[in-house]
Amino acid sequence: MTTTTAKATKDKVTAAANDTAETIAAVGKETLESVVFMSAQAAAESYKNAAQFSKEQLDATKTGYEKFAAYGKGNLEAYSAASAAMIAGFEAYYEHLVDYSKNAVAQNMEMVQKLYTAKTPQDALDLQFEAVNTMVNRVISEGTKFNKLAADTMTKFVQPLKDRMEGNVDAFVKPFLG
Repeated sequence: MTTTTAKATKDKVTAAANDTAETIAAVGKETLESVVFMSAQAAAESYKNAAQFSKEQLDATKTGYEKFAAYGKGNLEAYSAASAAMIAGFEAYYEHLVDYSKNAVAQNMEMVQKLYTAKTPQDALDLQFEAVNTMVNRVISEGTKFNKLAADTMTKFVQPLKDRMEGNVDAFVKPFLG
């Protein structure tokens, strides 16, 4: 082999090696660019998904807070209405008790005055029977009124709490029951 042939062969080998190196570099560059591009796309998609997930979670938290606040407000309103009904009932009961006491004292004083005017023991005995009968009738009548006031007060007290409890069951239990 001659030096020219050896040189030509060497040049061909060098050119082939250079071509191979350039091809490897080009493929490496393309691969690197593809990896960088795909990584950037994956990062952008991940960021977009994370942002969407964060927004959904924030919206869910906001909705949950609003429901919780409405729930608390509803409970407070129910307790306030129940308390107002109880206070009104106590006031009505007390007013009736004061009226009853005043009327009873007045009727008793009237009966005592009648007893002082009795002329015979039979008149006094008749007045005592009348007094006992009047007192028994008054106690039964007023006792019925007091019981009705107490029952009405309890009904008015319990109603807002009952309504609220039914609303809570509708809001929190029924969705799970289907």
